[in-house]
Amino acid sequence: MSNPKLVQASRKWLVGVLSVVIVAAMLVVVEVPSTPAHAADASQFDPGYIIDDSIFYDSASMTASQVQSFLNSKVTACRSGFTCLKDYGVATETRAADRYCATYQGAGYQTAAQIIDGVARACGINQRVLLVLLQKEQSLVTSTAPSRDQFDAATGQSCPDTAPCDPRFAGFFYQVYFAARQYQVYRLNPTLFGYQMQRWNNILLNPKVACGTSRVFIQNQATAGLYIYTPYVPNAAALANLYGTGDACSTYGNRNFWRIFTDWFGETKRYTVHPGFVWYWDLTGGSTGSLGDPKGYLVQADENGGGFYQRFERGTLYVSNAGVLAVIANGPFSDKYSALFGTAGPLGWASSSESCGATGVCFQTFVGGALVKTPGKGTFVLWPTFADFWQRAGAASSGVGGPTAEAEYIRADSGNGWLQRFQGGSLVESAAGTYLVPRSDVEAYWLATGAARSGYGWPKAPFGCVGVSCAQEYQGATLSSTPAWGAHPILWGFETYWRGQGGLSGLGGALDDLRYSAVGGGAWMQQFAAAAVVQPTTGSPIQIPYNGIYQHWWASGAQGGYLGWPIAAQQCSAAACSQQFQGGIVTTDPAKGTFGVIGGFVDAWGAFGGLSTVGVAIGSLRYSTANGGGWAQQFNNGTITQAVGSSPVFTPNSSILSTWYYYGAEFTWLGWPLSAPTCDANGCIQYFQHGVGRSNSSGGVSFTGS
Repeated sequence: MSNPKLVQASRKWLVGVLSVVIVAAMLVVVEVPSTPAHAADASQFDPGYIIDDSIFYDSASMTASQVQSFLNSKVTACRSGFTCLKDYGVATETRAADRYCATYQGAGYQTAAQIIDGVARACGINQRVLLVLLQKEQSLVTSTAPSRDQFDAATGQSCPDTAPCDPRFAGFFYQVYFAARQYQVYRLNPTLFGYQMQRWNNILLNPKVACGTSRVFIQNQATAGLYIYTPYVPNAAALANLYGTGDACSTYGNRNFWRIFTDWFGETKRYTVHPGFVWYWDLTGGSTGSLGDPKGYLVQADENGGGFYQRFERGTLYVSNAGVLAVIANGPFSDKYSALFGTAGPLGWASSSESCGATGVCFQTFVGGALVKTPGKGTFVLWPTFADFWQRAGAASSGVGGPTAEAEYIRADSGNGWLQRFQGGSLVESAAGTYLVPRSDVEAYWLATGAARSGYGWPKAPFGCVGVSCAQEYQGATLSSTPAWGAHPILWGFETYWRGQGGLSGLGGALDDLRYSAVGGGAWMQQFAAAAVVQPTTGSPIQIPYNGIYQHWWASGAQGGYLGWPIAAQQCSAAACSQQFQGGIVTTDPAKGTFGVIGGFVDAWGAFGGLSTVGVAIGSLRYSTANGGGWAQQFNNGTITQAVGSSPVFTPNSSILSTWYYYGAEFTWLGWPLSAPTCDANGCIQYFQHGVGRSNSSGGVSFTGS
């Protein structure tokens, strides 16, 4: 309740100098003036807060003469033969003081007004409450022809709905006195009764149990007392026809109490800023500030460590026993928080007030998580792990953005976990860790294939990018992407190999899915940003970098062409490279072009020194019928020839070779080379089919017959 001593008892309201401010503030109560009488509006009926304690228990609200004047104003004249309440009087007895009422001094004759005022003062109940009670139970205030029975059961005290009235409490004085006293019994023994304040209560709609119940959070003791006295809550039909009847399940006692009090005396709620909150209320602008006028009284809650809160026009001010003060503004956050049972729910107490980022995403943190409002999407809960991750990432100003859905619990063969969608991706939590899957081709692929329920499972490492290639490791694969080729999984041994080659920094992202071909004995292949990788059925993976060799291999039909699968890694010397395939060798040089080396020339090229000695091919292998036939292929450092029936011969670039080409190569009378040239300080000599070629130290060349 609104007892300033609660501020001292809370132990940890706030810290430091704030405690001094609160103690000083105990002397101050800011009250919003009550509203004058007006016609009741059903939309303002709050089943959990029918009338404020400060009004209900205010026994100085009227004097006896004011009560008499009020009664006079409600009935101008009684019907002949009847005594109206305004004219009623009876002998009363003196009642000794007890725990619930002070001494009531009886008299030989007291008017109804004197009885109402005397009982109100003795038992600490508002005279207006007793007037409303008399009207809602028996219409005595306005009746022009009240019966004896109406006076005998004036307040309905000890008159249950399912049984006759108890005759021990019959008569106007007893009815008023014991009704007022009964409300004090409820107040001073709150835990003895089924309906209690500051908790949820299931309240019957009607004595007919089949009509059901309504779940009501009773805010205060006066409201709890009304429900104990009249144990039904009005249904929607009763409220829809505030001055009439509803349906077969409607009851009207508590509706009528509120309606009559409002019509006769005005607002049933009297809001004051609790002394411990006055300093903050003033600091934020008072009635015209961010909180506005109070709309409730201080409530103490024991759940989740305990604390206090008070409702205001534009929000609710909370302070936990941990010393954290925060405001939850009316709107999406307060609605969501209430739906999650407020301070008693899993979010617990607020640990900050609302904050917003430049994109319009707003959030508020709690001991048990956070609430986040995403424009155009709604308000969602971030439970602790996601809330912590999101805040570390930059909260409302991060690339993660705001959530677009509530967290989803996923059961999967790879393990159970949580997934929550955000503007900037998906946050996931599993035994593998908590990670962001950013909005990307990787996220779209993962979600489209079943997310954690797919064979890929949960992420187990952060998302990363090098250049335009991005990847994230999952339990069953690495998912990678490039802008041009989308997302593809890197599986099994290829994943191990890919990581060993530097991952994104080495091979880059995958350009296609892993595929198998049975051609040429079978192999697996996957293309990456830097190279294609081939895994034969035996042996280690082999790369084909994207240079002239790959282009030649692909243009020739890849593994289905004349070259088949690669069988060795690519070798390079400066810009010149070569790679051996099942069907030959391919060499490339940006300045010389790309050509295949096939047949017997493959072994010959290697035997003669390969790339370092023979160099790259600068032309394709050709066959000539001249001089009995043979084959020739030019290389950067010379020519390999092979006459029919002879072994391959490598002739390095020299004056002999250039002169041989000048005169027609194998078409000359010399025919095909039969051996490589031999040289000394004086020159070189080379034998051909039909002659000998000689060069001297000055570069001169001569050919002679054999």
